[in-house]
Amino acid sequence: MTRSMQHSPRWFTPHLALLCAAVAAAAAFPAGAADRAPAVAASAAQPATSPEVTISNFSFQPALLTVKAGTRVTWTNRDTTPHTVTSTDKRFESSAGLDTNDRYSYVFGKAGTYEYFCSLHPMMVGKVVVSEP
Repeated sequence: MTRSMQHSPRWFTPHLALLCAAVAAAAAFPAGAADRAPAVAASAAQPATSPEVTISNFSFQPALLTVKAGTRVTWTNRDTTPHTVTSTDKRFESSAGLDTNDRYSYVFGKAGTYEYFCSLHPMMVGKVVVSEP
């Protein structure tokens, strides 16, 4: 760097401005932000929280869940072993095994009884009973 560049505000100012812009952009878009879906506000008809089924100790907890039509149910695998959520009549299915802490959600649009199981461990069964809204 020449002596004139060391003290020249004309050289320093554009570089500082570029550095500040890069830092501001990095702060506005944290790592992984592009991979996350935007949050969706709950409608007045939907409850603020959706019912959850925990997969733990090779079982669905609760094994029987009752909800109203239009409700989203989320399953979360808390086991160290992969599991699936598969409807006995193939209405819904988590396509791949859910690893530890993976989630799968399904919106139950119609009233009825929905039985499901883990296709990797068929002795694991559960049921969702859906009533009219």
